[in-house]
Amino acid sequence: MNRRTLLSGLTATGAVLLAGCSSSGGDDEDPGTDETTEPGSSQSPTLLDTEFVVGDRTSGSERDEATVRVEESRVVVEGVIWGSDGCKTATLLGSDYDLASNTLTVTVGTTDREGTEDQACTEAIVEIEYTATVRFEGGLPGRVVVEHDHGAGSEQVSEAEL
Repeated sequence: MNRRTLLSGLTATGAVLLAGCSSSGGDDEDPGTDETTEPGSSQSPTLLDTEFVVGDRTSGSERDEATVRVEESRVVVEGVIWGSDGCKTATLLGSDYDLASNTLTVTVGTTDREGTEDQACTEAIVEIEYTATVRFEGGLPGRVVVEHDHGAGSEQVSEAEL
């Protein structure tokens, strides 16, 4: 890619200009370094933590959707997952970052709400809004995949290239 070649050349030029000012004596930046990290940084994205918040629950249809956006060092996933009855709520099943593929996978499922074990629940489909916020250090993943699992395995509902 021409941009990476240019950046690699600029890094090499900068290293020559700074020779003697640095004790690192390191090599030039690898031109294959992921573009989502800071230029000149050899650090890879590291997942720090995930916050999961359930929003409104309303009667609806079997709707599964999610959007992804970036806020500074965070990836924010806002979505809607459907539950089979009025006792269901959304739950975070996983937020996993794979360094090799530079992919964050956020998996959301449904579970019974706390305290509903002995209650009668409406048998209507509910739409459950949620927000998952995944905080990173050292850059962001290049790709985000959002999956929903209704108990029969995960299905991808959204994908975003960052």
